[in-house]
Amino acid sequence: MGSPRTTLAIVGLIGWCCAPARADDYYVAPAGDDDNPGTLDQPFATVERAETEASAGDTVLIRGGVYAFSSTTATVGVSFTKSGSQNQPIRYFAYPGETPIFDLFELTPQQRVTGLDVRCNWIHIRGLEVRGVRQLVVGDSWAVRIRGDHNVIEHLDVHDNEAPGIFITSGESNLVLNCDSHHNYDPLEDGGNADGFGCHSTGAGNVLRGCRAWENSDDGYDFINAAGACTVEQSWAFRNGWIPDTNMTGANGAGFKSGGYGNPPNTPASGAAHHVVRFNVAFGNRSIGFYANYHPGAIDFLNNTAFDNPSNFDMRTAGSPSSHTLRNNIAAGTGNAIVSFNGGTDDFNSWTLPVTVASDDFVSLDKMQAYAERGADGSLPAMTLARLREDSDLIDKGEDLSFPFAGSAPDLGAFERGLAPPVDPTDGGVPDAGAGTDSGAGGAAGAATAGAGGTAGAAGTTSTQPPGDMPDAPAMQPPSAGTMSPPLAGAGGAGSLAAGNDADASGCGCRVAASARSSHALLGASGVLLLVALRRRRRRVRMAR
Repeated sequence: MGSPRTTLAIVGLIGWCCAPARADDYYVAPAGDDDNPGTLDQPFATVERAETEASAGDTVLIRGGVYAFSSTTATVGVSFTKSGSQNQPIRYFAYPGETPIFDLFELTPQQRVTGLDVRCNWIHIRGLEVRGVRQLVVGDSWAVRIRGDHNVIEHLDVHDNEAPGIFITSGESNLVLNCDSHHNYDPLEDGGNADGFGCHSTGAGNVLRGCRAWENSDDGYDFINAAGACTVEQSWAFRNGWIPDTNMTGANGAGFKSGGYGNPPNTPASGAAHHVVRFNVAFGNRSIGFYANYHPGAIDFLNNTAFDNPSNFDMRTAGSPSSHTLRNNIAAGTGNAIVSFNGGTDDFNSWTLPVTVASDDFVSLDKMQAYAERGADGSLPAMTLARLREDSDLIDKGEDLSFPFAGSAPDLGAFERGLAPPVDPTDGGVPDAGAGTDSGAGGAAGAATAGAGGTAGAAGTTSTQPPGDMPDAPAMQPPSAGTMSPPLAGAGGAGSLAAGNDADASGCGCRVAASARSSHALLGASGVLLLVALRRRRRRVRMAR
C-alpha cells in the first residue's frame, strides 16, 4: 500500500485531469483593437474577433456604446458561426450595467441586409440593442436571424428596422426570451413583412417567451409556413399593423398570427405543425388579436387575453374544419369575441360560459402600462393591466390544463390571480440564465442549416463610440393617447382583415396587394418615397437623442 503522500498526489493528479476546463472571459469595447489580447484592460474591437478565441463555456462581454457598421458591399453586421456545446454555450453578454448598441443604418449594399446572423448551435446572446437595418431591395432583410439549434436569444431590444425583428428561419429548440421588437417597417413592401417576431423553421421545439411586440407594420408574431412546431407563451402584442407611430394602414395587423400555409394551404409533406399559443395578451392591434390564419391542423390557444381588437379571436380556415383547441381564454372590450370558428373544441372560454365580461372584471385596462421598463432581470414589467379583480366572475371558471392554479379551478385569461407565471420568466434553459434544464429537445446538436435568402456577405467595418461619448439609446416612448385608439377614419380602416377581404394567396393568406392599399395609393410613388425618407430621418433623430 502506498504512503499517504503518494495517495494524495495520485488523487490530486486524477482531479486535475478530470476537472472541466476553466471557462475564459473575453472583452469587446468600442475603443478596443482586434490586435489586443481581449482582456478587460485591452479589449477587442469586434465580436467576430472575440468569437475566434472563444470556446464552449466561454463568455464574451460586450461593453456599452454604439457599434456603427458601414459598408456598401457587406450584407451582415455580425455573423455568429462557432458553436458551443450542451451545458457549455458560448455566451455573448452585455457587460453588466451597460448596453451595446449595434447600429446597421450605414450598411448599404444593394442586397438584403442582416443585423445579427446566428448560424451555429448552443450560443447565448443577452442584453444587446439592434437598430437601423435597411431594406434596399425588395425582399426581406432581417434584424436578427436565427438558423441554428439550441440557441438562447435573451433581453434584446430590436427596433427601428426596415425588416422583421427577430426571426427563426431554420433550426430547432431555440429560445427567444424576454425580448422586445418594435417600430419595424419594411417600406419597399408596404410594411408587409415587418413582423416583430417570426418562427418559420422546419425544426421543432422553438419557443418565444416573455416577449413584447408593438408598432410593427405587419404582425406582432408570425408562424406562417412553419413546418416545425412553435410555442409562444407569456408574451404581449399591441399596436401592430400600422406604419409605426401613425394611424396609417400597414399590413395584416394581427397580434399573434399563429400558423397557416396560405390559402389554399400548401401544407408541408410532414403535415401541419401543432403550434401552442398560451398565457399571452393581445390588444389594440389593427385587425385581430389571435389568428389561426387558415391553419389546416391544430393550434392550442390556452389562457390568452384579448381586448380591443376588431376581432379578438379569428379561427378562419381554408374550407375544411380545423382541429384547434381553445380553453380558458378571455375576449373583452370592443371587437368580436371570436369569428370563423370551424372545427376543434371551444370550451371554458369567456364567450362559451355563463359569465359577463366587463371592464370592472379587471384591476386595470390602462394600455400605457404595457410600455413600462422591464425588470432588472429582463422580465416583463410588473403591472395590473388585464389582471383580474378578486371579485371577478372570471376567476376559477377555467378547465384544469395541468398548470398551477390558486383556487378551485384555473382562472380565465393570461394571469392566474395570486400566482407567478407558470413558466419562470427568467429561465433561459442554461445554467447562467435560470435554474431550469435545457429548454429544447435533447440530443446532439446538428449542423446549422442555412435558410433561404442568399449567402451572407462579409461583415462591414465598424466605427464605434465608447460609453462616455455614446448618444443615449432612445427611451421607450409610449404613443400619445390618441394613437392608442382605433385608427383614424380614412386611414385604411381596421376592418379589412377582420372582415376576411383576402386579396391574394401569396403565402401570407390575407395580405392586401400594394396597389390596392388606399393610403399608399393616395400618396403615389413619390409620396411613398417621401414618407420613407421622412421616417428614416425621424429614426436617426430619435437614435441621436
